[in-house]
Amino acid sequence: MNLPLYPLGAFGEGVGFLLIFLFGFLFGFFLERAGFGSARKLTDIFYFRDWAVLRVMFTAIVVAMLGLLYLAGVGWLDMDGVNIPATVLGAQIVGGLLLGIGFVMGGYCPGTSAVGAASGKLDAVFYLLGLVVGTGLFGAGFGLLEPLYRWGEMGTVTVPQWLGANAGLVGAVIVLVALAAFLATEYRPGGLSPAWNVVTPKRAGVAVLASLAFALAVGYAMRSSAPVVAAGAAPATTQPAAVSPLPPTATSPSGPVASPQRTLPVEVKRFKKASSCS
Repeated sequence: MNLPLYPLGAFGEGVGFLLIFLFGFLFGFFLERAGFGSARKLTDIFYFRDWAVLRVMFTAIVVAMLGLLYLAGVGWLDMDGVNIPATVLGAQIVGGLLLGIGFVMGGYCPGTSAVGAASGKLDAVFYLLGLVVGTGLFGAGFGLLEPLYRWGEMGTVTVPQWLGANAGLVGAVIVLVALAAFLATEYRPGGLSPAWNVVTPKRAGVAVLASLAFALAVGYAMRSSAPVVAAGAAPATTQPAAVSPLPPTATSPSGPVASPQRTLPVEVKRFKKASSCS
């Protein structure tokens, strides 16, 4: 199995856009069914009344992260085909603060405002209109905002790369932080909610996630410590025969000797802006 499917040429743009529509529809449908089309439910997290937003977001992060790390670890996923946004500190810090302020004041984020508008919420419609107007103003004043927008450009960098740590260990820590958050939001004055007093799917889920986190850390640690063997190289023997390396300027009867080059079995299709699915 080779993933991701579209960048590796498993299907074309037409099928890609149909899949985008299908998964987008399902995403919006389940958000609305979970109550995320209501500004009251979304803002309850800021008043410590309802932790559904935290649980849903942490669940999405953990599921996506574990899927990527495990699939890449077993060699089924080519990370070169995964579109990772570049890190730009200025734009993302200021943009994140503005998004948070807008979330508290308006009760929606861009995605949930579309869900609320689709389910007939008038406040969500005005929120979407404000989003469109704000986007237009940003485009019109981009010349003034560009220094801030470009400040702190770091290129494409992931958390393990930034920390200089093992990807499996970072993933395991995030899973444990998510489990701690889930347990903390279930805490009551007398302890955990009664649902935790018996064997329930919640306890089973905690055990599964903890096991996956442990296996992830161990698996990536073993992978990083394994010796790298060049493709096609003969296994080492106890007494290897001495081989005289060619000098840098060595030539053969047919010309200079070229150094071996690594070739990829499948060409990775790159995304093009505004012309292909992402």
